Amino acid sequence: MPCRSCRRLLSQGALLAFSISAIAVPLKVACVGDSITEGAGLASPAIESYPARLQRLFGTNDYAVRNFGVSGRTLLKKGDFPYWKEAAFRQSQDWGPDVVIIKLGTNDSKPQNWRYGTNFVADYEELVGIYRALPSQPRVIVCTPAPVFKTGAFDIKPGVVATNIAPAARDLATRLGTGLIDFHTRLSDRGAWFPDTVHPNNRGAAAMAAIVFESLASPPPTDLEPELRITTLPSRRVAVEWPAAHGHLVLEFVTAFAPTGWVFNVIEQVPYSNGTTLRLTNAATTLTRFYRLSRP
Repeated sequence: MPCRSCRRLLSQGALLAFSISAIAVPLKVACVGDSITEGAGLASPAIESYPARLQRLFGTNDYAVRNFGVSGRTLLKKGDFPYWKEAAFRQSQDWGPDVVIIKLGTNDSKPQNWRYGTNFVADYEELVGIYRALPSQPRVIVCTPAPVFKTGAFDIKPGVVATNIAPAARDLATRLGTGLIDFHTRLSDRGAWFPDTVHPNNRGAAAMAAIVFESLASPPPTDLEPELRITTLPSRRVAVEWPAAHGHLVLEFVTAFAPTGWVFNVIEQVPYSNGTTLRLTNAATTLTRFYRLSRP
């Protein structure tokens, strides 16, 4: 039999191993939403959707992000395709999330759905309550819908989103004490990132991931202008690196100076985090590029 001191050492070792394991468990982030969350319109939603980009901004050690978005779904229970009836709704609960990000409401603006708009706030409150009552007791973050530009598409009404749904989400977040991510305000002047007026392209998805990162990461970094490290690689490629704490910033580039000034574009590639550094490797190009980090 092992001696008493050996048993004590074994017990302490087991406790230490348990503590390290407990600390190493990633925080689970469930992204609940519609086609914008799912990644509709993107070539590779599994890599390019905002939840997938968010996972890469955080790395794999501290956060586990899952995409529970379902195209065309409504928050309204009486909507044409309610999120409530989807398997993803049940799965997002069964996963035991630590954080739930709710981004619904865009499809609710369709005429056949908004006829039940008087139920929107009550249905939203019930949805928040269901997630808050989970055994994991997650932090719930309410999002305003992303803006819908021009006259909209797919029968989605930009006016209803702007004047009814987004304000309702802001008010609900305040009353219930949830977190709030105001996509509608933050992206209101970014119509170029929504080519079909509703769904973000890669640049829009990159911005959305950065905005969510800013809401989740804490404390905010104190260095407001982090250094960019640029390394030249073979075949005219470059690697750009910056501190991982600044995942709330997007990398932009410009290739030439225009008479009206510098016109920067968000880089579409997905950066990866190793926990301390974000790194993005650009494809080969014959053009000189100038880089900067910007808060969307």
